[in-house]
Amino acid sequence: MEKIASCEVETLPSVATNPVTSPSDNACSTDPAWYTPARLLVAFCVVSFLVFLDRGIIASNGVNGDKEARTGIQGEFQLSKFQDGVLPAAFMVGLLVASLLFSELCKHYNAFRLIGWGMAIFTVSSVGCGFANSFWTLLACRIVMGAGEASIINLTGPFIDDVAPPDQKTLWFGILYLFPTVGIAGGYIFGGVVGASMGWRMPFFIQAGVCVPVVVWLFMVHPISLRTMHDEEDETHSDLTAPLLVSEPAAPTGVAQSLWGDICILCKQPTFLFNALGACPLQGAFGVYSYFGPQAAHELFGVGRESIDLTFGGVTIITAVVATLLGGWVLDRVGSSIKNAMLMNGWSAIVGFIAIVVAFWLPPATSTGFVWFMAVFAVGELAIFAGTAPSGAVTVWSVPTRLRPLASGIAAIASHILGDVPTPPLVGLMQGYVQDWRVSMLVLTFILIAGAVLFFFGAYVRCTDYRPEEERLSLEKGHRLTATNAGNVGPLVSDIETATLIHNHGDIADTSHA
Repeated sequence: MEKIASCEVETLPSVATNPVTSPSDNACSTDPAWYTPARLLVAFCVVSFLVFLDRGIIASNGVNGDKEARTGIQGEFQLSKFQDGVLPAAFMVGLLVASLLFSELCKHYNAFRLIGWGMAIFTVSSVGCGFANSFWTLLACRIVMGAGEASIINLTGPFIDDVAPPDQKTLWFGILYLFPTVGIAGGYIFGGVVGASMGWRMPFFIQAGVCVPVVVWLFMVHPISLRTMHDEEDETHSDLTAPLLVSEPAAPTGVAQSLWGDICILCKQPTFLFNALGACPLQGAFGVYSYFGPQAAHELFGVGRESIDLTFGGVTIITAVVATLLGGWVLDRVGSSIKNAMLMNGWSAIVGFIAIVVAFWLPPATSTGFVWFMAVFAVGELAIFAGTAPSGAVTVWSVPTRLRPLASGIAAIASHILGDVPTPPLVGLMQGYVQDWRVSMLVLTFILIAGAVLFFFGAYVRCTDYRPEEERLSLEKGHRLTATNAGNVGPLVSDIETATLIHNHGDIADTSHA
């Protein structure tokens, strides 16, 4: 076997050797009239923005309100601090259950239509939030909204993996993944302004009204489909216009067995595990910076709360947009191998750790110190956000093709359960004892080192790159595929037995035999 760049490559006996099908042979004649990859990206960006707008709305002062002043949700339902904290996290229950459900359903039903059903569930639940007459009614609606959100989180990433131009694929992931941050930030503003002037219920009604035409569009247009969701790779399932019902759904016991088997396969993908676990500390740290950052800066530097809120919000949006796009673009330029993506994530976490430690420890406790603090803190946020697109790409590249939706859902759930859900209360508890934000933030920031270590381990473990072979070969050998080659650009890998194992994720060796 020939070796390239001193990287060992093992090929299992059953590696597919099918010839590459020209996109002009099938795609041009079967694509729906509305469809182009760019239009699909725009549609999914809109969907992501609307879904994550809700998270900002529920947390905004105009909607969440104040118990003592009897404003917003807290004031109307007289919520305890615990109940108030449960509401924004309630979506996790629906997200957890529905992620597994949608991952199984997309094996039998068209994935594009499932996104439509998810948006429909989300829209109806938003109306329910507006009409809620008690804490428990509102809580139930929040849980159901999380279920609707699951289809968007699970399925939009795999679609972009299919249709993006191969030499710009990570950049497209960056474009898609910046809209959750923009949506949350927009929700703070929208909920604060509309909730304060028109009541806390109105933002939910307006949100639902904006979602309605999106839902109608998702159901009315001719659907496209994910690259095969099946073990047998055939032309019918590879076609973008696959039928709405792909195969007969299994009995409940069969569904449970299928899900358990799929989860077991994911647990055998070491790079996927290292990537998903490595993202958790970064998500946890960002959750604390978002929640406690303005409060800590106010107490450390004595700057007014309104100025700090505006500054933190603006810096977060700008750094998220710039770094997420830049991270995707850089990985595409240096070579979009899994190893490069994991190394980039690891070094991003290291740079973020150094910058944020410096930001909280060195500036003096003055208004001038606050300016220096925000400048250095912005560098730390840039570094953290730079890994967003590479991490999302690794999630779908390091698992079997048919398991990409399940992998996306599990990675998202893990980032919340092991990331931004437990860290804010733990840091709040620590701050209650030490009464020093510099110490509390320093201790918290050390979890970025844990994330970096996990990413570095993931860069050097042996794993499978499940991307189509021609795309992988072309990009990692320095050649560029054109935009028309996005999608079915090579033989599809559906399971571990037909995959190419790549040691250290380096350049791919020529596996042909003399």
